[in-house]
Amino acid sequence: MKLLKYVLAGALVASGQAAVAQSEIEAAGAALAGPAVELPERTIGILQLNAQAEVAFRIAEGARIPAERLGWTVIVCDSLGDPARMASCSESLLNQGVDAILTVAIEPAPVMAQLRRAEEEGVLWLTLGGGTTPSELITAQYAPLETEMSDLLHDYLIEQLAQRPGDAHTMAISTFSQVWAGRARSDDLYADLEGTNIEVVDEHVSDLANQIADARQSVTSQLTAFPNVDALYGTANYTVPVMGQLVAQRFPGADFPERPLVLGYLDDLVNLEAVRRGQVDAIATMRLDAASYTAIDQLAQHFARGTALNPDAYLESETVYGIDLREATLVTAENLPPEGEYVEPSADFIAFFNAKWDAEFGIGE
Repeated sequence: MKLLKYVLAGALVASGQAAVAQSEIEAAGAALAGPAVELPERTIGILQLNAQAEVAFRIAEGARIPAERLGWTVIVCDSLGDPARMASCSESLLNQGVDAILTVAIEPAPVMAQLRRAEEEGVLWLTLGGGTTPSELITAQYAPLETEMSDLLHDYLIEQLAQRPGDAHTMAISTFSQVWAGRARSDDLYADLEGTNIEVVDEHVSDLANQIADARQSVTSQLTAFPNVDALYGTANYTVPVMGQLVAQRFPGADFPERPLVLGYLDDLVNLEAVRRGQVDAIATMRLDAASYTAIDQLAQHFARGTALNPDAYLESETVYGIDLREATLVTAENLPPEGEYVEPSADFIAFFNAKWDAEFGIGE
């Protein structure tokens, strides 16, 4: 595995480019493939957090698309951010005889009865995209540490606020702390602000079932209550364009530092467009669908070869696969991707896994 990693690194040095060439990443995937084996048919259930959030949709699609490419049946149920629907969706998926349930950052508490039923019936339960509270009933979690993104954003925040006048600075935040990923990001913010001259003067917890309207109301309230606030920070991706629009309305024609700094997470196209328009200053992002592809590969190896799922396959991807699936990026106006495109990883993990599966399961034949 180290050899594969060094081959990819060598390709980067030799080419002088920021990304591994398509042919090289496909060759690496094929080289990592196990012996050819027949892949059995399976039915996969996807329990969505709320598909109206672009990143949640992308995480689920990151599982649906490769699962269907492998020839599996996929059933998606969207909970719409409603805990009651999380339970009913889970029950419905189990009733339809799925072999595994993949959830998009669903906490164990609202689906505890279904988690127990899944364990009793031998149905695998995986968490994708955003980590959740640990539970022995969850087979594996494939989610980032969050601090890889948040540390990038917090360093930028502290550096930029030094440009605002005054010896002390304030910020208001919106978070979705009822979900582990949101709580991890906001907890890391408070930790990174210790010993600085920056104070969080207001924290709003988002309503996951009413995302956009809730974000608009809460940000409006924060700007009204704290008209001289130095920064607005959203841990949820869907708050980013709302913050940018409302700040632009309050400070027409102004750029930071003449207006508050606006920061958030994840490269939804609407978020990238807000950076392009100058309404948002920076977003921290990573390709969360890489965790989804990892989960599908682990399921494929399990169903085809009887191997146990490796719960560290994503967090230790450089050791397991020889490629970095957790690459984090801070996006500002200086490094925006082309309009209408997401931030591309240095290594095309989709091409990597497709080549691996083609060699293992004859998918491309």
